[in-house]
Amino acid sequence: MIRKITNMILIFIVVVSCNENKPKTIEFRIDDNKFKVSEFNISDIHTTKHILKIQKIYGIFTDIAVKDSLLVCGNLYDPKLLNLYSLNNEKLLNQIIKRGTSTKEGLSASNFYLQNNIGNSSLWIYDITLGKLFKTELSKVIKDSSLVPQKEISLKSSLKNLIAPQIITDNLILATSYSLDDCRYFYTDGSKILKKVGLLPNVTNNIKLKNISKTKIPNKAYIFKAFSIKNPNSNQIAVFYNKTDRAEFYDNDQLYKVWNSTNNFNPVMQVAKLNDGYVVQDSDKTKYAYLSITSDEKYIYALYAGNEENKTSSDIILVFDWSGNSVKKISLDRKVCKIALEPHKRIVYCYDDVTKNIFSTQL
Repeated sequence: MIRKITNMILIFIVVVSCNENKPKTIEFRIDDNKFKVSEFNISDIHTTKHILKIQKIYGIFTDIAVKDSLLVCGNLYDPKLLNLYSLNNEKLLNQIIKRGTSTKEGLSASNFYLQNNIGNSSLWIYDITLGKLFKTELSKVIKDSSLVPQKEISLKSSLKNLIAPQIITDNLILATSYSLDDCRYFYTDGSKILKKVGLLPNVTNNIKLKNISKTKIPNKAYIFKAFSIKNPNSNQIAVFYNKTDRAEFYDNDQLYKVWNSTNNFNPVMQVAKLNDGYVVQDSDKTKYAYLSITSDEKYIYALYAGNEENKTSSDIILVFDWSGNSVKKISLDRKVCKIALEPHKRIVYCYDDVTKNIFSTQL
């Protein structure tokens, strides 16, 4: 009898343990009691419809950037990381930066940043795989196929999970991160953190975000992945969240406005118990908000996926001014996953990862 009871207890423990470890879909509800959140209805925003023009440029691209008539595309498989195209004749001009792990080499061009300097412009390339930043002079990238980066910054280990870094000067970088859960964004010189700004939102079920020991990507930082973007002429910064319907606006590093649309969805993640904590991952129930961000000195253009599950492309671009006001909605005639603005010609270039084509529209 005692043996039977013991066996029943063991079976109960195993069942409970298995149920605890089995991944579950959990919504992390944001608690915004300490800050007033503004709300806008996307359907009420003035809408302009745009038909995208196909460019004769295609490939498997990781990111795009544009300056005048030069289109920069990060490619996924070629021996060199970057393809450079002329938008005048839609021809491939050059390929630069050897794929590899040595000095002045990289494995993935995950993001680009165009830095406008007096007399010349620079192209910065971020390799999230190796945790490197490369700098090249834009005037040289077209002509020299053997070009090596003018400058390479190897980020310290704690800084190797930056998200879309913004280059302010050669020694001052603004970014959000997968690795930090104690601030919203921060400034770094590549070797150390110079200043942390803001906080990640609170959630009502925080216990499920307890990290496993020695994790490099804290759960809270992962579910609140966001893109930061800086006004080129001032210290106005906007942060657009990827897995929740939220945008934040800062002036001189002080948060002054938070926007939700009436969709107002929270991060929905797959959560599993592991050892002393939890592991969170995207699931087929995860909804995505902002997918790609581009800007000029007046406006921010945010590709917005909306309120659908597992949707990583969109035909909607929401336009905000730097004061945090919604200006208009751009409705495209097809879904895309990346956008980049050429500010002088007022043309938005888009990448469709299904057809593998570049498209454009005049604003």
